[in-house]
Amino acid sequence: MTAFVVIGAIGLGTYAMRASMFVLVGARPLPARLDDASRLVGPAAVAALVATMTFSHAGSIDPRPAPELVAIAVGYMAVRRTGNVVYSFVAGLPTLWVLTALMG
Repeated sequence: MTAFVVIGAIGLGTYAMRASMFVLVGARPLPARLDDASRLVGPAAVAALVATMTFSHAGSIDPRPAPELVAIAVGYMAVRRTGNVVYSFVAGLPTLWVLTALMG
C-alpha cells in the first residue's frame, strides 16, 4: 500500500512541476531572445530525426538504401520550393513507396 502512495505522490509532484510552467509563464510574453530561439526548435528536431533515420540503423552508422535517400531529397526540394513542411510528406512518401515497389 505504501508503494502506491509513493508512486501517487511522485506522480502528483511531477504533474505540479510541469503544470507550474504553464501557469506561471503562460500569461507573460517571452523575452525576444527566447522567442527567437524557440522558433528554431521545430526545424532542429526534424533535422535530427531525419539525420538519425538516414545515417543510422540499429544503433550503428549505416546509410539508408537509395529509395529512402531519393525520397528525402524529393521532400527537401518540396519544402524549399513551397516553404510548407506538409508538401514534404505529399511528395516524399509517394516517391518512397514507388521506388521501394520498383526496387524491392
